[in-house]
Amino acid sequence: MANLEIAKTLDVQGISCPVNAVRVKAAVASLQEDELLEVLVDEGEAVLRVARTLKDSGHRIVKVENRGEGVSVIVGK
Repeated sequence: MANLEIAKTLDVQGISCPVNAVRVKAAVASLQEDELLEVLVDEGEAVLRVARTLKDSGHRIVKVENRGEGVSVIVGK
């Protein structure tokens, strides 16, 4: 995969659901059409809920990567 150009990073690790999903939705809403957001989220249920919220909102998940301390989710509008 080509090198992704991330416009913004949002760290919601340690923030419980649904607050983390609400913050992610607000951050994605502020993106321009061609920008990407990197979301740093806890492993397990949190990453599943955030990913589901993004997909249900019509956003595209470009890449998901385990970072050892959590998960990086790259998302675009």
